Amino acid sequence: MRISSSLLTRRARGRRGSAMILVLIMTLALAGLAISAIYLSTGAGMLSRFYDNERSFRYAAEAALQLGKSRVNRDTLLALPSDSAKVIFSGLSLVGADTQAIPNLSVTLYGAYTGDTVGRFGQYVTLLSSSVDSGGTRHVRRLDLTSESFSRFAMFVDTFPAGLVYGTGEYIRGRAHSNTSWYSDGTAPGPIYYDTVSAVGSINGVANYSGLPQLAGVPRIPFPSVAKLSALPGYATQGNLNFTPVSGSFSASTNAGVDMSGRTDGLNAQQGTRVRFKPVDVNNDGVIDEAEGMMMVFDVAPGIDTSSLRADIPNSGITPATNIVMLNQCGLLITNGVAPGVGRKEFFPVARFDQQWVRTRVRASLAPVISDADTTTMGLGGTGAINQVLSYGPGASRCFPVGSPYLMLTERMTNAVCVPDANPSGGTPLFAWGAAPGCATTKKYGGQDTTFTATVTRCFIIMGTCAGQVALGSWRLWTGAALPAISWPGIQPVEKPYLWPLAKPYNLPSLGVVHATSGPIFMSDTLRGNITFYVLGSIGLIDDLVYDQNPSDLNYICRNFLGVIARDNVMIADNSMNRPRPDASGTFQFLGPDMNMVLNMVTMSLTGTVGVENYAGNQYAGASCTGYPQSGGCINQTGGVITKVLSATYAGDFTGLRENRSVDPCQLTNRKPPFFPSTGRYLDNKYYEVDPVTVKTWPQIKTFYSKLRGRSAP
Repeated sequence: MRISSSLLTRRARGRRGSAMILVLIMTLALAGLAISAIYLSTGAGMLSRFYDNERSFRYAAEAALQLGKSRVNRDTLLALPSDSAKVIFSGLSLVGADTQAIPNLSVTLYGAYTGDTVGRFGQYVTLLSSSVDSGGTRHVRRLDLTSESFSRFAMFVDTFPAGLVYGTGEYIRGRAHSNTSWYSDGTAPGPIYYDTVSAVGSINGVANYSGLPQLAGVPRIPFPSVAKLSALPGYATQGNLNFTPVSGSFSASTNAGVDMSGRTDGLNAQQGTRVRFKPVDVNNDGVIDEAEGMMMVFDVAPGIDTSSLRADIPNSGITPATNIVMLNQCGLLITNGVAPGVGRKEFFPVARFDQQWVRTRVRASLAPVISDADTTTMGLGGTGAINQVLSYGPGASRCFPVGSPYLMLTERMTNAVCVPDANPSGGTPLFAWGAAPGCATTKKYGGQDTTFTATVTRCFIIMGTCAGQVALGSWRLWTGAALPAISWPGIQPVEKPYLWPLAKPYNLPSLGVVHATSGPIFMSDTLRGNITFYVLGSIGLIDDLVYDQNPSDLNYICRNFLGVIARDNVMIADNSMNRPRPDASGTFQFLGPDMNMVLNMVTMSLTGTVGVENYAGNQYAGASCTGYPQSGGCINQTGGVITKVLSATYAGDFTGLRENRSVDPCQLTNRKPPFFPSTGRYLDNKYYEVDPVTVKTWPQIKTFYSKLRGRSAP
């Protein structure tokens, strides 16, 4: 069978038609691809232009914030409100990186104080910038600035005398600045700085800067004045923490022919006041909250000198048998090993070792260990007995300031039946605590941290008897709202009325400021809380002053912060607790808690210096700081120093105290003690993008700022 020719013709024509269709489909597909490419190219261009415009708006808003920050830091006439908002500039055109004005774009900047507008915890400025075009607001940025506090510096010097230098073996672990020049020793390796050192003038000498740049020729930072702090006394008054220290010059009180004032130069006694910081577990829950930070105020009586308040003993020329400070305020601190009070710290002053019961109790000490031979020597009297009592080293053989509860055995007198008698004019025979015939064995123990005596007296004590007492001083009553009952065994009921609460809720109106109307004020002990203590006079640091927890432990960052400000000087006292003193044979002994001065605080002197009394004297080879022999060891301060004039802390080996300063981690957050003065500069704190819809109108902007202050819009 064969195929018809007509059929072949028809099939050939069918193949030619399908090719045409295929070509048409391919043409349409290519046209579609071309159109898609055109659309994609157009979309990409539009998207690129959108992002370019977005970038321009964002750049403009951010540039406006930086212009505003510069105005805040440099324009002294810029007055920002704390109850509304201010238009800093409006409709401002900006120039781009190509030096051409950015077309169709302008910026407006607003500013005001926000947050804590009073400045207790630091002042904040909020800048709000908006970039706009003819279509309206397109981009809004917010920058919060925080005022830089002087408390962020580890060392700030307004005047650095050319004759002073930081030397080898000294350390500053924090920001340092001088409003003049900065000087380090010219001898290698020199001091070590662990943060930036800046100076308005030059930076001189040999030092280790830890790889950080030194900034010379920087702008001067204005130093605060007394007038700038004029609001602080009012803040203290509001919290019942403004007080007037006792003062005046008086003829020395005498008894049995002995000068009882503590002064050894024959001049009139100078009356003064001491402040002791003390944490108290009010609710006895085992945790010391900020509200449980307290202070106590002690006033020496007329006729008693501040040398007793400071526990001063002369460097030489003393007569131990009649030096009332050494006899009544220095002695031996033991860990008791017999009832009552096993394991408690007990203190026995030099004047009481002539009694057998004292020596017996001391012999049972768990630490330090006291031998029979030791107690035998203590009972012989004279220089040998004194030397033995004062020979056990720092923390054991030591002195305390008057009013300390540890001094009960020489500051609490009783009658014959062991009833306390604080009346100096009383005619009955008096006995020192534990020595009266009527004192039971259970009352024969040493001074402890709880043996508080509100009004203390002084005698020249021989074998526990007193021919007549003189007023020594008293603790000052708290005049604010009474504290609740305290069940904590660390406080006796008699002590409660003399505790001054520093914070809410036990002192509801407190703003964290304490003020003394004059000086000197003498300070020591342990702080719990955030406090600024301002004295219109001078301050003497008579012993260690520390926080209740180590400030370098990041578990307790910003738990405590103490700012101490004096109109005049802040000085580490040259006394028996800070510097070595001779015993009866002239051998120098450390009679404090340790061989260094330990401080947790930021100290500021507005017109004087933060320094060391008698920095060039009192040569002694028994202590050292960072391997160098110093009379008083190290100044181990965690915090900062802000001083009008820098002064020396030592004058070479065997003198003074060498500086070993560390910054408190809390300082790095730019947090400050309440109302502590600021440098006038503002630093970046937080940065936000803001929804333009919420700040389009002036009423919306005022509402926005009011919310940042926590109150309704004006």
